[in-house]
Amino acid sequence: MRIAVRLTFLLLLLSLTSRAQLTVQGRVYGGRNQEPLPFANVFLSGTTKGTVTDETGAFKLTDVPSGKFDLIVSFVGFTTLKTTVQTGDPKTYRFVLRPLENQLNAVTVNARRPRGPDWDRQIALFIENFIGTSQNAAQCKLLNEEVLSFSQRGDTLTARAQEPLLIDNQALGYRLKFQLDKFVYDYAQYRVTYEGNPVFELLTPRNSREAQRWHDNRQRAYFGSTMHFGRALYRRELAREGFAFQRVIERRNQRGELTMVGLPGDTTIEARSLANRKKLIPLPMANYNIILDSVRSTPLVPVVLFTDLIQVTYTREQEPFAFRRARRPTTVGNPALFQRSLLRMLEPDLTLEPNGQFWPARDFRSEGYWAWELVADDLPWDYDPYEPLDNQ
Repeated sequence: MRIAVRLTFLLLLLSLTSRAQLTVQGRVYGGRNQEPLPFANVFLSGTTKGTVTDETGAFKLTDVPSGKFDLIVSFVGFTTLKTTVQTGDPKTYRFVLRPLENQLNAVTVNARRPRGPDWDRQIALFIENFIGTSQNAAQCKLLNEEVLSFSQRGDTLTARAQEPLLIDNQALGYRLKFQLDKFVYDYAQYRVTYEGNPVFELLTPRNSREAQRWHDNRQRAYFGSTMHFGRALYRRELAREGFAFQRVIERRNQRGELTMVGLPGDTTIEARSLANRKKLIPLPMANYNIILDSVRSTPLVPVVLFTDLIQVTYTREQEPFAFRRARRPTTVGNPALFQRSLLRMLEPDLTLEPNGQFWPARDFRSEGYWAWELVADDLPWDYDPYEPLDNQ
C-alpha cells in the first residue's frame, strides 16, 4: 500500500511539474476594420509565458504549463482583453481589441499632471503595501513610478497606473510587468486590496553565484507560501508538507469587540519547535472536508468551500521579526512563532488547480502572514521548486 501511495504521489508531481509541449496560439485584430495588430502584448497572467504578435497579428506561446489561466492581450490605444483559457484545449484564438475613445487626450493630460504635495508619502505607502517590506522587498525596485497616479477620499487611498508597472526583483531573479487593475489602501482598517495581471521575465544572472542565490531564494519563497499550500491541498498532503489547519470563528465579547476563537481539530499533529528542536508541539488538525466540498469535489477538480475562517499554520519556518514588528496579531493560538495565516471566503466556492491556484483568486482573501508577503515574494505559477538549477 505504501508503494502504491508513493507511486500515486510521484505521478501527480510529474503531471504538475513536467514541461508538457502545450501551446496557446491565435491572432489579434483591432480597429474598425479589424486589421491585424503587430507587436501586441500577449501573456498568461502570473506565469513566465509572454510574447508579442508578429506583423500579421499572430502569436504563439509555447511550452506553457497545463491548467486554467487568464490570458491577457493588450495594445496601446486599445482596451485590454482578458479571457480564461484552459491550456490543454487545442484551440486557435481570434481576439479583437476595441480602440479607446479619446485615448490621445487622456494620455496627454495624465503625462502633464504635476505631482501633488503628498506624492512622496503616497508612493512610499504604495511601495510598502504593494511590493512589501520583507527581505526580498528590500532588493526590489519600481522602475517607472511616474506612470502611477493617486487619489485620496477620506481614509481610502487609490492608485492607478496608465502603463504596466515594471519591477526588478534582484532577490528572486525576475522582472515583473504588472498591469495594475486596482489598488486600494484603507487607513482605518489597515487593509490593502490590489488586483492585476503580472508576467514574469527571467533575469540573466551575472555569474554562477548569483544564479545559485536566486535558486535558493526562490525555494525559500515557495515553501510555506499560498502556492505551496494550494499544491499540498490538491494532493491531500498538507501534514506531510508541514501544514496544519483548523476552523476559526469570529465572536463578539462582552464589550462588543470582535474576537476569534479556534475550534478543536478532528485530530492532532505534532510539530517540532523551531526554538527547541527536541520539543514537540501539538497542533489541532481539521479534516479535509472542513475546507473541501466532499460532494462536488473530484480527484482532478477539488472544490474549496468552507464557512467562517480557516487558519493555516506552516510549521517549518518562523514568522520573521519584520513581520511581527509591522503587523498586529490576526490569528489564534500561540504555536511557537510558526507562520500563521487566515483564509476568508468572499464568494460561495472556488476550485483548486494542480499548480496551487485558487480559482478565481479574487474570491478569497488571506490575512496574517500571507497578507504580509506581497509582490516581492511572488513566484510564477509555472515555477517548480524541484527543477534543477540549470533549467531555472
